[in-house]
Amino acid sequence: MSGIYTEENGKYQIDLTNALYSIGDLGIKYAKTIGGMQSDVDWIAETEDAMILIEFKSYEKEGTFPKYEQEKGEQLYQKILKKYYGTVFFLMACGKKKPIYFIWILESPHMDSFVRKKYFQSIKKRLPFELQKLPEIKVKLIENFKIMSVKEWNEEYSQFPLTKIT
Repeated sequence: MSGIYTEENGKYQIDLTNALYSIGDLGIKYAKTIGGMQSDVDWIAETEDAMILIEFKSYEKEGTFPKYEQEKGEQLYQKILKKYYGTVFFLMACGKKKPIYFIWILESPHMDSFVRKKYFQSIKKRLPFELQKLPEIKVKLIENFKIMSVKEWNEEYSQFPLTKIT
């Protein structure tokens, strides 16, 4: 495993070679073992302090992002949530017990603070932040959730650069 992974459209790659552990093919593992019934994030990176679940979406064509968001926004929210839950299932099965940071890198020339906030609010309320407060829940299921641009990702996580393939 090299630790350098290319996203599904072949336009961006992420370098996770500085991670303690990384994975970029969980979907393939699921497909080979359970028939692809689980969704998963694009990449997982383990640091000293956390497990970082990274989902990446890029809407670069003119007009694709706003139209897609209006017509299929709820479906997109559900896809993102399924990816989180499917990946946490894998991490728990692996015995990973570090805090979980879920980051959705959303790249689009049409992104503005209103759209980002709308996505953030819709997804965050469906993540297990409140569930993990129940007394019977003994495992912290999520520490943090963020939606970031590629630029923001590279500023905050410079040890794991995400770059456009030229």
